Amino acid sequence: MKTFFSIVSIQTNPISSEKVVMGVLAITENEIYFDYSKSKLGLLDKFAPTKIGIGSMAKNALQQIKQKVAETNKALTKDQQQLVFAKSIFSKDYISYLNKYNNGILHFTEPASLPFDFTAEKFLQYYYNFIGETVAIETKKEIVTFAKKIKPAFEKEGLDEKADLKFTFDPFTFNGILKETHIPLITKNGAISAIQIVDFSLGEQTVVHHLYETKIIKEALNVFAQKANTTVKKIKIAFEEPNQGTLQHDLFDLSIQNYKDDFDFITPDLLEKETEVICNSDNIKFSDFLLTLES
Repeated sequence: MKTFFSIVSIQTNPISSEKVVMGVLAITENEIYFDYSKSKLGLLDKFAPTKIGIGSMAKNALQQIKQKVAETNKALTKDQQQLVFAKSIFSKDYISYLNKYNNGILHFTEPASLPFDFTAEKFLQYYYNFIGETVAIETKKEIVTFAKKIKPAFEKEGLDEKADLKFTFDPFTFNGILKETHIPLITKNGAISAIQIVDFSLGEQTVVHHLYETKIIKEALNVFAQKANTTVKKIKIAFEEPNQGTLQHDLFDLSIQNYKDDFDFITPDLLEKETEVICNSDNIKFSDFLLTLES
């Protein structure tokens, strides 16, 4: 997606249509940039003496926009989403709406498409060119997601030689499995060991589905182990505790309460230790064990 760019100004003289350029708005698919001149805002009442209270009204309108920008950026970061300009609140229709909502106090130029990816540095440059001032931009802090935290645990050298990564359970081999079902890691060293991943930051239905699916895998492995004359350890579920006071944490508490006897719940640091142990063990791939049963 290209950057959509708009200049924010305030009309100080309705007769001559004189305007003061106050701010800059830039919209990208990953972040929205917006800021306005505090110094010019403080001089508005002098620039437009006939418009009583224009300074405070403009300040209120600009602060509301900045707050909405911050909320949108926070949501984009948290959900790892990309903004679709046509469907976003920051669209051409929204900018037209702002003009009406602010009773004509703020004026936005028609959003222009810029043929390059916009960055915080580019915004600084454009802001200075149009406003004549410098501005400090707070860049988004990278959010280390649960998926990023656990990724190194599955990328250890030699792990794929000792365990199956992303193993698929065949419904024709494992009783109780009705469709192809996957698990991130499964291995064997005497007993069968498996590791599941449950990201409690995801939606309720997704989390519940993963837990139900893991319970089915557990039962299928127990039936299989009896036939294969072997044993199965508790499946380990890698997790990260959600923030206190959230719906995700309520679901997390309920999950621990209901499944603590069925699974071992392990944090990302324990997961990394677990895969390290497997790398340095005599484990064999579960798929290799299945081949021995066929011979």
